[in-house]
Amino acid sequence: MVVGIYLSFDPPGAIGTGMCISNSILPKELWMERIGVSAHWPCWGVMDCLHLDNAKEFHGKMLKDACDNYGISLKYRPVATPHYGGHIERLLGTFSKEIHNLPGTTFSNEQERKNYKSEEKSSFTLAEFERWLLTYITKIYHTRIHSSLGVSPLKKYEDGIIGNEIFLVEAFFQE
Repeated sequence: MVVGIYLSFDPPGAIGTGMCISNSILPKELWMERIGVSAHWPCWGVMDCLHLDNAKEFHGKMLKDACDNYGISLKYRPVATPHYGGHIERLLGTFSKEIHNLPGTTFSNEQERKNYKSEEKSSFTLAEFERWLLTYITKIYHTRIHSSLGVSPLKKYEDGIIGNEIFLVEAFFQE
């Protein structure tokens, strides 16, 4: 499940990190209503732990202090071990593929872009793109069957929160 996002034209940094964590912690109904997206996104609450790569913005005092304040532990990926972040890299790859199908894409590199005039073909403001992304996350990504889970991320999340009837029956007979 995607538990939160933050979109900005600003470079990565402490503010963007904090905004994304805040979005992950807070209920999303009012925000989505304001943006014009009617969908179910049940993820919210203070997490126990954040798993991070070693980007500079994840090593600052502000993040450490804020997480200490709320009892959130920080676990950093071992250096030079990209396989530890495979799930997030796969998610970003999935999003990239979808985004590159939109008019005005900048593609992944200049060779792909060649003579494509991204600015002339762009079709979204940042607010419109945010609405598109929230719709994609909540109505497509969260509800589509995930190949390695065998169920949608939303179903897996709900099973983790409220339980799974099959698991409950198996647990009952094991007691």
